[in-house]
Amino acid sequence: MKIHDAGKRYRAVANTRARLGQVMTPQPLADAVVSLMGARGGRWLELGSGSGRLAEAVNTGASPASYLGIEIEPDMVALSPAFPGFSFVQQDVLAVDGLAQVLQVPQFDHVIGNPPYGIHGFSAEATSRLQKLCPELEVQGNWAPIDLYFVLESLSRLKPSGSAAFIVGADIPCGIQSQRFREMLLEKASDVECYELPTTAFGGYTEVQAYALIARYGKSRARHVSLGRLNEQFEVTARRRVSRAQAIVSMDLGSHEFAEIDAALRQSSHGMTMKDMEVSIVRGSRTRSQFSQLGVAHFHTSDFPRSGMEVSFETASSPDFQQATVGDILLPRVGTRCLEHKAVVVSGQAPYSDAVFRVRMPAKHQERVVRWITSSECSAWRRGAARGACAKHLTVSTLLSMPVPH
Repeated sequence: MKIHDAGKRYRAVANTRARLGQVMTPQPLADAVVSLMGARGGRWLELGSGSGRLAEAVNTGASPASYLGIEIEPDMVALSPAFPGFSFVQQDVLAVDGLAQVLQVPQFDHVIGNPPYGIHGFSAEATSRLQKLCPELEVQGNWAPIDLYFVLESLSRLKPSGSAAFIVGADIPCGIQSQRFREMLLEKASDVECYELPTTAFGGYTEVQAYALIARYGKSRARHVSLGRLNEQFEVTARRRVSRAQAIVSMDLGSHEFAEIDAALRQSSHGMTMKDMEVSIVRGSRTRSQFSQLGVAHFHTSDFPRSGMEVSFETASSPDFQQATVGDILLPRVGTRCLEHKAVVVSGQAPYSDAVFRVRMPAKHQERVVRWITSSECSAWRRGAARGACAKHLTVSTLLSMPVPH
């Protein structure tokens, strides 16, 4: 099986790009980001330019006067496009003095990038630079989000009236550690937009929660922030404005939608939660791989029915593992694309993997709990409550806190 380029971000570390959490930008995504940015002409900078997908999009859609791409991997520099006015330089963005020597143009009209993401251990010099770029940012030792470093370094090279666009992981728009950055961004920018990308943005082999963050600068300060969502064709399918205070807490549209859904459900449930109703939620005791190695038939997230909810088992009893039996409800624990699924065991019993939760409840609450868990509204709540920068997941404590309406 051929592994898609985007898969490099999540598999065994084979090179510098993989170690730093870098991934090739699909061309349709690059084109969409440049279109949303809406900038034209001027001098452009990209830190971490890869093989030049964003550069190609800028050349096609923005008619730049010049474009400078900085990339650590020589093989990627060699693959970069040879457009008039475009240049690409091999340089480590995290090498503070080396980058300063390369960036002889003091300011650019536009900056763009799909920086590496994840928590990264920085050198003392890079940590000092990060804290200079974003004072009061909390850095645990020398560890911080690497995409935040790239974004801050890029913005520091931007003209006061310039514009910026970045493809970033969940830490920057949603993470507590990056809250100071969001405050700083909204103190300086005139217009800020943040769009949640589809989970398939980097190809079918990858699940990742990523965003397109766009900022424009001018004389005024942003009073509101526009949050949105893109579909698999990278078209805007939802958009709403939130206050600066709300955006500082989170620039994820889904989190604001979930807050409204959750508040309404808690009111209709009169404060009753799964925990209050003595519901038991237990994770499976083995991974799918472990069960396969043992030769034990089991239920996994890929076994949830695509239509209907009933499942029947014909396997022999396996007392060494957590079992699902008649009357149990099974819910996915992890997997962005399957969190809305559910199953009710109607016959037999079988072990289930650690990617699945078993739900049991007292007989006195069974009708109410089953009616709620099997509803589309509960599926929407679970999708909104799930967290994670890659495949989203739910925890036992989250599900126990779930309201159960009458």
